[in-house]
Amino acid sequence: MWALLPGSAAAILITTANAPVGFSIVRDVGGGLVLSATGSVTVTGGFNSSSIVLHVVLNNASTLNGVPLTPAANVQLSGWGFGVDPNATGVTFSGPFAAGLIDASLDNLPSVAAIEVCANGGNGCSGAANGGIQAGNSDVFDLILAGHWGNAITFDPLGARFEASGTSYDFACPPYCGSVGGDISVPEPQTLALVGLGLLALGAFAARRRTQRH
Repeated sequence: MWALLPGSAAAILITTANAPVGFSIVRDVGGGLVLSATGSVTVTGGFNSSSIVLHVVLNNASTLNGVPLTPAANVQLSGWGFGVDPNATGVTFSGPFAAGLIDASLDNLPSVAAIEVCANGGNGCSGAANGGIQAGNSDVFDLILAGHWGNAITFDPLGARFEASGTSYDFACPPYCGSVGGDISVPEPQTLALVGLGLLALGAFAARRRTQRH
């Protein structure tokens, strides 16, 4: 189960371990290049304990002019991370270590200070990476977080670090992380109120028309 938390359109709350939570972190950086990290997180165990396990599926779904990039483009997803509540006191990376992301630490992204836990392709998330997930490729790994965990965990925000043509890009996923394949616009309360007033006005107008016909 997942849900948006009030006051933060990017927050994801996981309260059970029986289903993955999808996410999409996307940024158009110009020149037709759209950097995209998609995937899912599943809590596979550790609620109400001191060690919670996250199973992560992570894809580099970046495109150029709407066409999916291949590894030949050398566009790397070199870091992926999140803010977390409750706070983590330690993190252990568990994965194949052959390619993609190979380590994790309590670290942030240089331009996204709210990131607290970060998996990376080498040299940490705050430095120049020497590895990562190439465009068109995927990675699967586990993160074991130490801390004091209850029956829920919140991720806010989720962020990614890309390396492309010698340039690093760090960003989180506004306005909403919980949708693989693109952002979903979440109406503001003011917008919802205006829609409600409009529907009430239409209802009153229709009732008046019916009364006039009789």
